[in-house]
Amino acid sequence: MKYLVLALVLLTACSAPVRQTVGAPSAQTAAAPEAAPSAQSAAPVPPTSTYVFEGVEVFGSHKVPKEKLLELIGLPAPGTRFDLEKGEFTPYLIESKPRLLAAYNFPFCRYSLVAYPPTHTFRVTVDLVDPGDEWRMRFSPEPQGDIPDPEGLLAAWGDYQKTYWKLSSEGAVPEYSKGSCRAINCYGGFDHSELVPLEQRFIDGVPRNAEALTRVLREDRDSSKRMTALMLLPYLHSREQLVRIILPSVRDSFEGVRNEALRLLGTAQAGQKRVIIPLEPVLEALWYPLVTDRNKAAWALVRIVETEGAAHRQQILDKAGAMLVEMAGMQQKTDAEPARKVLTILAGKDLGEDAAAWRQWVEQTRGAEKARR
Repeated sequence: MKYLVLALVLLTACSAPVRQTVGAPSAQTAAAPEAAPSAQSAAPVPPTSTYVFEGVEVFGSHKVPKEKLLELIGLPAPGTRFDLEKGEFTPYLIESKPRLLAAYNFPFCRYSLVAYPPTHTFRVTVDLVDPGDEWRMRFSPEPQGDIPDPEGLLAAWGDYQKTYWKLSSEGAVPEYSKGSCRAINCYGGFDHSELVPLEQRFIDGVPRNAEALTRVLREDRDSSKRMTALMLLPYLHSREQLVRIILPSVRDSFEGVRNEALRLLGTAQAGQKRVIIPLEPVLEALWYPLVTDRNKAAWALVRIVETEGAAHRQQILDKAGAMLVEMAGMQQKTDAEPARKVLTILAGKDLGEDAAAWRQWVEQTRGAEKARR
């Protein structure tokens, strides 16, 4: 990536509370002008939660025209401002989904709101699965275990997060910052004086409790515990060990766990001289039903093709060419950016935002490669 991306991903099934996670890359913010001396000594200003709505897109259905779906969805006009923290946009989602499902019996329908803090804008993607395409949701059964917290590491991580988000709400640390830590992947970081003393427990405790944390990840029925285990495991010293442990979680029944596992696969692969993550599970995850599934799978695929180029071009296009083209045509940057990066590396040229041009290239390339066999 040419710039650091910070995004807030909000998933809602319309009746459930909003979930927040650090997401995928967005646009770079301009540097702020130097503050006047009086302003420099003032108390930190908490970040604003007012965002501008940029529009809605539908994804995943090929049996119903998008125009009909968008008409039924009927969200507010682009350019309208909403305070997301106060839930001002939520009533529109709650009203829209039943109207859509009354008209079409989709086996899966989820409204995903992706907000970009640098620009204070947000977009909505309505993810759908057509009847007959239930194969896109073949996830592992829900775990049923209750695994003890090894050395209290899960609870300690929860305490760290509470402290970090308190400092963030006060403006004492950057909003949704990706700061410094001694793990393979960071969440928030430990730069603040209140956070510095907290990290050593994870540095020491995670490697010696790798087996117990793996049991939490694989066997515990509490999805929040599984999520926390995933956030701790990057404190392992070996990227290969991390990949082996988290790989089964790509099929987890809970979307948050899948999102985090796929994110970590991409992070583990980034900057490596050889490919250390398997290609097939990444290509399969591109077809999963949620924006958080496919955009993290797409970023993992970016890291693979950055490492090996177009070595597996035919396999990628055969398994996921149609999905990559559809993603490349989206206005939602979390979808479009990684898909276009993958296609550009595979093609050796950049066809930009023209989904039709990418579709033509994929079809011609697949046909030419099959003819050579």
